[in-house]
Amino acid sequence: MAWKDIAKLASSWADAKKTELLTADRRTRADASAQAEAVEVRAQEEAATSFLEAALPQPWADRVTAARPENVAARQAEADRQEDVRRRARLSGQGTAEVTLSFSGGEVGSGSAVLPCTREEAHPAPDPDALDDGPPPLSWLRVLVEAPDPVLVGGVPVGSLGVAVPAYAGPGTYDLVDLAERGERGEIGWWEVFDIHLNPTNEADDRIWYLDVSAEGGAIVDVSESAVTFDLPMASALSSIRLRGAITW
Repeated sequence: MAWKDIAKLASSWADAKKTELLTADRRTRADASAQAEAVEVRAQEEAATSFLEAALPQPWADRVTAARPENVAARQAEADRQEDVRRRARLSGQGTAEVTLSFSGGEVGSGSAVLPCTREEAHPAPDPDALDDGPPPLSWLRVLVEAPDPVLVGGVPVGSLGVAVPAYAGPGTYDLVDLAERGERGEIGWWEVFDIHLNPTNEADDRIWYLDVSAEGGAIVDVSESAVTFDLPMASALSSIRLRGAITW
């Protein structure tokens, strides 16, 4: 940290202490006291870091410098930027599908968009060395559409949408509530709902809606040779929606 940054810490501490001593508002005084304490901790950490950078042999001092919070944050930001570049390049090379969506419940609206799309069928073979006689591995159909940047579909932002069918056996109609109950009974392999989601952003956070098999109204996916149509209850940590629509390729 340069001397200007050290001077800035001192100035921030002085401003916070002045506010703490002069203000008559209890909340403002408490906030100023907390800010002053945070600056003191930061100054102590900086003093220790600067001492180690000056006292240690160069290879170790370089490690101390690399571990500074601002340097860790800068590396993470660069890694995120490079990952975004790779993701956009991947999406630019994919085929597309028309996505038609209708929302009710916590979000209301309908619309369509053309987005990059991938489709994957997985039919894993049973493990001959398995020690139990449980159900065989599940076959899956997974359809995923992603937007380079979230797009508004019926007024609702869509970053990615995943529709999946466990125990997939070809085109037909699949009752996901029934399949979840069969998984709980051990009739088929137990499965998670994470492949069936709607992410309004490109971030992993509490706003992502996932299939809610406990909701009323059922959860149906119909698969044809050229599309999946669906009627799904979805829930996030913040709201619940009913999602109806189709992905057509």
